[in-house]
Amino acid sequence: MSVDERAGWTPPAANVTTPTSLIFSENPNMVSLDSIRMSNLQAGDLENLVTVFVGGTNGVAENTEKELFLRATTPIAYIIGRSQEKGDSLCKELEDLNPGSKAIFLKKDISILRNVDEICEELKRREKKINVLFLSAGYMSLGGRKETPEGLDHKMAVNYYSRIRFIMNLMPELTAAGSNHELSRVLTVLAAGSEADIDLDNMELTKGYTLHSCLSHCVMMTDFMMEELAKRHPKTSFSHSYPGTVKSGITNQLTGPIRLGIKVLYSVMTPWILNFRESGERHFFQITSSMYKAKDGAAGIPLNGGLDIAVGMDEVKGSGAYLLDWDGRPAGDMGIIKRYREVNAGSKIWEHTMTAIKKATSKKRLAKDDEQQEQKRREQYAAGAPNLTGWRAG
Repeated sequence: MSVDERAGWTPPAANVTTPTSLIFSENPNMVSLDSIRMSNLQAGDLENLVTVFVGGTNGVAENTEKELFLRATTPIAYIIGRSQEKGDSLCKELEDLNPGSKAIFLKKDISILRNVDEICEELKRREKKINVLFLSAGYMSLGGRKETPEGLDHKMAVNYYSRIRFIMNLMPELTAAGSNHELSRVLTVLAAGSEADIDLDNMELTKGYTLHSCLSHCVMMTDFMMEELAKRHPKTSFSHSYPGTVKSGITNQLTGPIRLGIKVLYSVMTPWILNFRESGERHFFQITSSMYKAKDGAAGIPLNGGLDIAVGMDEVKGSGAYLLDWDGRPAGDMGIIKRYREVNAGSKIWEHTMTAIKKATSKKRLAKDDEQQEQKRREQYAAGAPNLTGWRAG
């Protein structure tokens, strides 16, 4: 029995395309599914990859993990999510696909940056190098600005700040892999190609907050941070990817008629929606193919089928910072990107991000949070609320 059959998937015949590929086949710049599958079949040469998947228990990440465990040789995956039950089940499934591999689930709410720091410290204790950091944890709601205990908007904390914190914390391990001529990749899955105007003087959106402005800021800041990171860490490849229209768990936070409407939309658009199997194949290709090489590195599965090194965000081939559409071709509204590059947006976004993260994780902020939590607990106790787990009244 093949690994595909063990996974419950029937591999398509070599000369058969999926409905999605057929619909978009008129685009000459897309990376064909045949080329991707040819590349992925060579992944057996990738041994003992150490990978980290943030938001890895469903959707695009889950199916990328399955492709990893089907194709690579004895990979190691750390999967970070919120559901212990789902995480444990997925880890068992992955290890069954690939004897000798390891899948470890770590439960954490990554909307809190101090939790991100704790997870990263655990990863650093376990591993000296990391080959792939895959960031796809997402949060969607129709509400307005809602701050975390650290003072960041919840949606922006999950979709942007926590991802950057993971990258910064784990750069030594990613650099160690790249310096050893191994695969060293960061892929953040959000909405490359959805660039729009942002307010460089109000990047935390403490005023004028809307859902559109929230998405625009997360997308544009992610774009420029990938470029800034690639400049500073040329042995690692950084990509911002749009996954296509997929049925993702990100809509789980929606309720009522909006959630129902999205489910109806999914049902009627099924022939045009990228299936998760293909999405997993495409994202696995993005994190393993030498098409998306680091600026100062060539690690990755060799190119085949007439493919070439991808053009980066700066429109330079192989620059190490890539904006990718669902089909692997370059994405991004270059008109908007160029306009913001002219006003030095990259360095401004870098400075803002470092300042916002430092403020959110500062000892002063943590002390204030602890004081507020302690006061809340004492008020609950005084009011006769049940004792909270792990706390005894003083």
